[in-house]
Amino acid sequence: MDTASGKSQDLQEDSDYSLSVSNLTFWVDKGGSIQYNMDWEEGENGIYALSQIFYEIIHNDFTVSILTKMKEQCVLNGTELEFESFLKLVNYHLPNSDLSSEVKDFRKKPLISPDKSAYTI
Repeated sequence: MDTASGKSQDLQEDSDYSLSVSNLTFWVDKGGSIQYNMDWEEGENGIYALSQIFYEIIHNDFTVSILTKMKEQCVLNGTELEFESFLKLVNYHLPNSDLSSEVKDFRKKPLISPDKSAYTI
């Protein structure tokens, strides 16, 4: 794992997963496939907590909160170029019809790799 990526994972360093009622974890395996795992306490509290996670992701723009925290951490770590590259890759996967003109313009900018070399998608 490179240094920048290792630092970026400290977004919730004060979290104690042993106290969680439910959790949802995503990762990408070595083959490039997205995987997930979820767990919740048995009973009403666990199901309610899991439903909160999905509600926040789907209806309450939780992804915006995650990206905001991620950007803050990248600024602290001096890895803003990596964050910009990440956003560009995320936006690259959206259909053109779903993109604002600002995002379409952003796609035209060169993508900066973590080693600070530029390339374009």
